[in-house]
Amino acid sequence: MSEVLPPYDQDPPPTSGQPKIGQIVRTVVPELGMAWKIFDATRSDQTSHDSASGAIRGANPQHDWRPKPNRLPIFRLGVGEAAELLALKSKLRPCIVLATADGIPDLRLPQPQRNIAREAFMRPSYLVAPLFSVGTPSEPRSVTPTIAARAECLVYPQLVFLPRTGGIIRNDSVARLDRAFWTTLPKPTELEAMSLSRLRMGILHGQLLTLRGLAADQDYIDLVEILRTELAEEHAEHLE
Repeated sequence: MSEVLPPYDQDPPPTSGQPKIGQIVRTVVPELGMAWKIFDATRSDQTSHDSASGAIRGANPQHDWRPKPNRLPIFRLGVGEAAELLALKSKLRPCIVLATADGIPDLRLPQPQRNIAREAFMRPSYLVAPLFSVGTPSEPRSVTPTIAARAECLVYPQLVFLPRTGGIIRNDSVARLDRAFWTTLPKPTELEAMSLSRLRMGILHGQLLTLRGLAADQDYIDLVEILRTELAEEHAEHLE
C-alpha cells in the first residue's frame, strides 16, 4: 500500500519555528487511560516555594480539587489551594500534527487584561495524534500485527498505519486518532524533518470525518472497500 499511496512528503518541513499540519513531532504523551493518581505535596520550601516532597495516592473526588486553606503553595508550578498535581505515566513519542490553533497576540487585548490572559491564550496549541510501535515476535506490544494490517487497509478509522522510515519512525507504527490531545508542544518537543504526504492527509481527513459521524467523500469510501479486500486471510478472520 505504501508504494501505491506514498505516506510521506518528499520535501521535508523545517525543524524550527511552528510545525505545519501533517508534520511529525516528538513530544511527551501522557497515558490518560489509567486511573488518576495524586502527588500529594506535603512540604514546600518555606522561602522560595519552589520545591516539594510528598506521596502518590489515589484520587479522592470528595477531597481533591477543592479549596484547602491550609495547603502550602508551590509557586514555581502555580499550585494553589484548589489545584492538584497528577502523577501520570508518559513517554516521548512521535506524533502527527492534526490541527493548529493560534494564540492571541498581546496587542489585541486591552492593556489591563493582557497579563491575566497571557498564560491561557498567548501561545499556539496543536492537536497531535501519538504513534505506537507495532509488536514483533520478539517484542509483543498492544498494537499487534493484525491490528496494524487492518489499520493499513483502513478497517479502523481511528488508526493510521505508518511504515518505518529512516531514523525518525524507527518501527512500523500506528497513529491513534482516538488518543489525540491538544498541547502547546513544550520542551523537550522536537520537530522532525518529516510530514505526511498530501495524499495521506486526504485519506486521514476522511477518517476524521468518519469519526465525527459525518459523511466522508466517495473516493475515501471506495478506497476503504478496495483495501479491505487486500487483507491477508489471517488478518481478515473474525471481521464483520
